[in-house]
Amino acid sequence: MLAISYDTAKNIAIAVIAGLIIVAVISAKVAASVTKKMIMVVILGILAVGVWSQRQSLQNCASKVRANGGAGDATCHFFGSDIVISSPLRVPDGG
Repeated sequence: MLAISYDTAKNIAIAVIAGLIIVAVISAKVAASVTKKMIMVVILGILAVGVWSQRQSLQNCASKVRANGGAGDATCHFFGSDIVISSPLRVPDGG
């Protein structure tokens, strides 16, 4: 049987508590870092899905420009906003 004194047991307990506090601080920093990374991944993923979903709208706008033969303006919708695209082939007024 292993016999330890009261003072030795007390010192071991203090060392274990200090070790657990150090591990808790390190794990809190790692968890915060992981949480921040996960939040950034989710936010960037949502933005990527949003932009990807708008590609059909942009393709429709490009089709409008092609259908006009590049001669007129086209109104496109991007994230719910109307954007007027001026054709580079259109002759400016007063020129």
